[in-house]
Amino acid sequence: MSKSSTLLKKIFYSSSLAGALFLGLSSLPACSQASVQLKQLADEHRWSELRDTAATTHSTFYQAMAAAVFNEPQAERLFRATISEEPTSEEAYEAYDWLSNIYLKSGRYHSLEAVMEARWAAFPKKQSNARERAELAPLRGLPDQENGQRSVSILTHEPQSLSVSLTINGNTAKFFFDDGADISSMSEEEARSLGMTISSASGAMHSMTKDASFRMAVAKDMVIGNVHFRNVSFAVFPDNQEPWSLVPKNERGIIGLPIMVGMGNFAWSADGTITVGEKSQPLEPKHANLFFDGGKRPVVTVSFQGTDVFTSLDTGAMTTDVYSGFARRFPEYLAQHGTKSTNEIRGIGGAETFEAINVPELSLIIGGQQVWLRPVSVMTEHETWRKWVVANLGKDLLMQTGGFRIDFGAMRLSLREPLPKPKETK
Repeated sequence: MSKSSTLLKKIFYSSSLAGALFLGLSSLPACSQASVQLKQLADEHRWSELRDTAATTHSTFYQAMAAAVFNEPQAERLFRATISEEPTSEEAYEAYDWLSNIYLKSGRYHSLEAVMEARWAAFPKKQSNARERAELAPLRGLPDQENGQRSVSILTHEPQSLSVSLTINGNTAKFFFDDGADISSMSEEEARSLGMTISSASGAMHSMTKDASFRMAVAKDMVIGNVHFRNVSFAVFPDNQEPWSLVPKNERGIIGLPIMVGMGNFAWSADGTITVGEKSQPLEPKHANLFFDGGKRPVVTVSFQGTDVFTSLDTGAMTTDVYSGFARRFPEYLAQHGTKSTNEIRGIGGAETFEAINVPELSLIIGGQQVWLRPVSVMTEHETWRKWVVANLGKDLLMQTGGFRIDFGAMRLSLREPLPKPKETK
């Protein structure tokens, strides 16, 4: 049995609200030949082509979609224009979903609540409305995260670690970066020690394993190096749950996607440093290998045997998980090189075991750099939130190099050359 450990694996708000926010592109309307073409480009995740074609056909909705996947600020304005043009259309309903994703990704929960209320008012007969209202309850009343001034900071980390020192409300803690966590999080004891008030309303999140209850708390002031934030919301979990029960006190926290997106640029180096606050490079869509699925979830384009495939990006995952989508794409490779096994995934609430096929190795190209996954356990029965996402790219691949950079402005994941293998001792 191979094990895959993650301290907060693919956490997201569980339910139909998440289902609404992770919209299915196959449901988008196709009212003309141009919209059919645009929809096909979106379904095939050909985002650079979609961006160019939407501009020439003057489709506000698809221009907004292309801007959202590339994290461009005009996406919000364009989606709102879509809603204004035809307030009760299917495109308007989908535009509300994309706006919801944008606000979740950026930690803007007040704006999320407002846009959901607007959508429910515009579409009062949708069967999912009552359930979504209940599920939004733990996030009601939370503020919008504010990203303040930032300048370049070089922080230190321990070997193979993404943990850094930070301050919350003037108190020091040590949390780790996890772009696979849709919401930043910490334990209850950690929140209290940092001077945070925990809300009474509770909700349910789920990882790749089991559901877990949570409440919310807000950090009025948060500083990482020379990067400042205000009104940062955290999901708060009991200390006796994994992963917090396995982590030392004062380190029971996760710097999630909203904060990392707010930083814009994040660079980890094997020499023991993490650099934050650098200016992003300009966006060149044809050269971008990173996009936000649904405007929210980071996905990377990776090459295997000359074929481009899509993987989620998860700096909080200790190891890379390969899903059943890979087995469907490359059955001959697995038949030739694989043996049946099982794979254990650990997340909030415990562990779960999946049927798998083990192969000795996979050679992947990421941003022009070759990396190796050794050994590999392909979970043949496990699907992720998107069937076309074939793997969850974790720290084992990222940290076998001299360093990596996530640039949410240029929308690129870049890797340095792999580190030399240590010499074997006789």
